[in-house]
Amino acid sequence: MNQKIIEETFDRASLEALKSGERRLVVVAGEGSLDILSRLVNRYAELKEGKTQLLYSNTSIGGELLGLDTVLSNLEKKIEPTVLDFDDSEEAMGGTWDVLLADFSVQMRANDIGRLVETIKGGGLVLFAVPSLKVWLNTLTIFQKKLVSPPFTERDVKQAFKRRFISKLRGRSGVWFIDMDSGSVEGIPRDIAPRFMPKARGKGPIRSLALTDEQIKVIDCITNLADAKGKNAIVIVADRGRGKSAALGLSLARLVALGLCKKIVVTAPTIRGARTLFQFLKLGLEAQGLRFREISRDDITVKISSGRCSVVYMSPVRAAEARSRIKVVDEAASIPTYVLFSILKTSKLAIFSTTVHGYEGAGRSFSLRFLERLRKMRGLNLTEIRMKIPIRYPEGDPVESWLYDFLLLDAEPADAREEEIVREKLEFSRLDVGKAPEEILKQFYGIYVLAHYRNRPNDLALLLDAPHHTVWALTYDNKVLVSVQLAEEGKLLPAMAEEMLRGWEPPGHMIPNRMVLHYGFKDFARLWGWRIVRIATHPSLQGKGLGSLVLRELEQKAVDRGMDWIGAGFGASPRLLNFWLKNGFIPIHISPSRNPTSGEFSVFVLKPLNERTKKMVEGMSFEFKNRLLGSLHDVYFSLSPSVARLLLTPSSFKTKLRLSMSQRRRLKGYLQGTHTYEMTADAIRTLLQHYFIRGWDVRPLKPWEEDLVVAKTLQGRGWDLIRRIFKIDKPLDVYREIIWRLVRHYVQKEGLTL
Repeated sequence: MNQKIIEETFDRASLEALKSGERRLVVVAGEGSLDILSRLVNRYAELKEGKTQLLYSNTSIGGELLGLDTVLSNLEKKIEPTVLDFDDSEEAMGGTWDVLLADFSVQMRANDIGRLVETIKGGGLVLFAVPSLKVWLNTLTIFQKKLVSPPFTERDVKQAFKRRFISKLRGRSGVWFIDMDSGSVEGIPRDIAPRFMPKARGKGPIRSLALTDEQIKVIDCITNLADAKGKNAIVIVADRGRGKSAALGLSLARLVALGLCKKIVVTAPTIRGARTLFQFLKLGLEAQGLRFREISRDDITVKISSGRCSVVYMSPVRAAEARSRIKVVDEAASIPTYVLFSILKTSKLAIFSTTVHGYEGAGRSFSLRFLERLRKMRGLNLTEIRMKIPIRYPEGDPVESWLYDFLLLDAEPADAREEEIVREKLEFSRLDVGKAPEEILKQFYGIYVLAHYRNRPNDLALLLDAPHHTVWALTYDNKVLVSVQLAEEGKLLPAMAEEMLRGWEPPGHMIPNRMVLHYGFKDFARLWGWRIVRIATHPSLQGKGLGSLVLRELEQKAVDRGMDWIGAGFGASPRLLNFWLKNGFIPIHISPSRNPTSGEFSVFVLKPLNERTKKMVEGMSFEFKNRLLGSLHDVYFSLSPSVARLLLTPSSFKTKLRLSMSQRRRLKGYLQGTHTYEMTADAIRTLLQHYFIRGWDVRPLKPWEEDLVVAKTLQGRGWDLIRRIFKIDKPLDVYREIIWRLVRHYVQKEGLTL
C-alpha cells in the first residue's frame, strides 16, 4: 500500500485531534502494522507542543514484551514511552497519556481495551495494530484459546468478537481504518470547533488539584458532611472517566488534614479497585505538606496513616461489619445491596460511588436496586451527585462513542410494559449473537446490565466467541424480555474424570468438576447438560413468572436434544433459592467458603432430565445433605439459617429415626422439664438431622421454626444470639415447645416411644 496515503490519513487524524481537543482512533491492519504505527507517532509528536507521553501495551512471551524493541527503536527523543503488559492493564487506570499504541496480533482482550482507551486525554490518539485480516481472522488470540472447553477444540472457537471490532470501525467520524492488504482507507473527517476541557475553579491545596468543577463539588460535599449530625449518605454516580475515584481520594486527604476522622474505611469489589482512590489520597496529603505512613499488600496500598487518622481498605463484607463513622464504597453497584445497607447501618456518613456506564458499568441497576430504596428511607439525609464531565477529553468524544458502541457499555433494555404483552405471542429462541440485529443484542445485554450481574467487556467477548456458550431470549414484538446464557458441560472421557479426582479442573465444566471432586461421582462427568450461567428478566416484568416460563422452555429443549441435566450456580440467598426450588431444581453443592465481595456462599442446583440421571442426583443430594448437616456447626456456622433450611428442604429420602435408650429417656425428661437443653442436646441433634434428611408430605414445623432449630442445634449458636436474631423473649421455652411438637409428630406418625 502507498505509504503516502497512510501518512496523509494519520496526519489528518492527528491534526483533527490536536485542533479539536478530542481524541482520534487509527487502526492499521496488515503485515508490519506495529512498525508503521510506531514510526507515525513521531509525526504526531512533531505537530504537538512539548513532550508526547506514549503508552505502549502488548502481551509478553517468555518474559519479553512483544514488539517492544521495534517500538523503542522507532521513537524519537521527544516521545516518553510507558510500557505495560496487557496483563497489568488495570495498573493504567487513573493514569493519563497522549497516545496509546496497542498490538492485537497475539492477544486481544475486551477488558484491556476498555481500560486502556480511557487513559488517553483529549487531543490524543488511540492506535491499534492488527495483522493481515486474512491471517488474524483465521488464528486465535491467547484469550480465545482459553475459551476452549472439551470436547470442543480450537476449530470450534468463533471469530465474532474480531468481526464486531472491524465492523464498528467502519462509517464513523473520528475513526480511521487502514487495510494495507486491500489498500482501502475508511473514515469520516470530523472538523469541529475546538472543544478543550474547561479548567476547574478551585482554590487551596486540595481543590486546586481537581480537574473539573464536579470534582470540587464532591470534595466540598464530603467535607461539609464529615461531622454533620444524624445519618448521612452521599451517592456519586458517573460514567467511566469522570474522576470520581480521584475526587474521593482528594476528599479523604482533606478530612485527614482537618482532623475530621479517626478511622475511615474504604472498600471496593476488589482491592485493586481502590488503587486510584489511594493514589489521590497520597497526592492530596503531599499537597498539604502532611507526612504519612503507608502499608501495602502485594504492592497495593491498603492503609494510610497520618497523625491520629487512618484510612484503611477492607473487603466489602469486613467493611459492613466494621464500626467506623465514615465509610467509602467505590464501585458500589458491583456489591450486593444487602452488603451496602449493612455498610450504611454501621456508619454515620456512608459515601457510595459507582460507574453507570463504562468499563465497570452497572447501568441503571444501581438506581433501581439501591438508590430508590435510599430515597425512601426515613431519618437519612441523602445527597446525590451526578458527574457528567470527562476529566481527560470533551463530552461527545468520538472515541468514547466508538468504545461504548463496540463493547455495549451503554446497553439498556427496551421499553416494555406488562399490559402491552400478549403471552400467547411470546417467542423463545436461540440468538446468534454474532449475526443478531444490533438493537436486539443491546436489549439482550442491557437486561444483564440492569440485573444483579456485574458486567465486564470480556463477558461480551466470551458470549461472541466461546464454542460451548449459547444465548437465548424470550421476546415479544422484537423486544427482549428475558436474557439467558448457557454453558454446555459434561461429555467428558473417563480418563478426565480420574484427573478431576486428583484436582484437575477442566475449563468450562463447573458442575461436573464439583460432583467429581467433592463427592466422587465419576460417572457424572460423562453426562451432558446445560449450566445456566445467567438468567435475567426485564426489570419492569420481574415477578410475573417469565423466568419460570423460560426454565420450562429450556428444560424441554434440553430433553429434545437428549441432554441429561440442566443446572445453575449462584450466590445463595433465600430469594434466589426459592426461585430455583419452586422450579424443581435440587441443591447438590455449596462452596466451602464465602465470596469475599458478596459475602455469599455459592450454591449449585441440578434438575435431572431422565431416570438414569435422577438416580444419580438422588445419591448426590443425599451426600450433599449429610455433608451440610455435618458441617453446619463448623464450616457453615455463619451460613444464614434460612439458606441452610432451604438447602435441606427438598428431600425424598425415607430414613428411620434411631435414638438410643439413653437419648429417649433424656429427651422425655427435657419435654417434661426435668432435663435442660444442654443435657439433651445430642438427642435433639439426632432428631433434627433425621427431620431434615428424610422426605415429608407435610412438614410439621413452620419455616421460622426450622430456621430457629438450625441456628440453635445444628449450628450451635448461643441463646443470647438466638434471642436477638429471632426477636423472642423466652427462647428456651419456645424451643422446648417446638421440640415437643416435633416429638409428638414422631410418636403419632412413626411409632416413636420414649
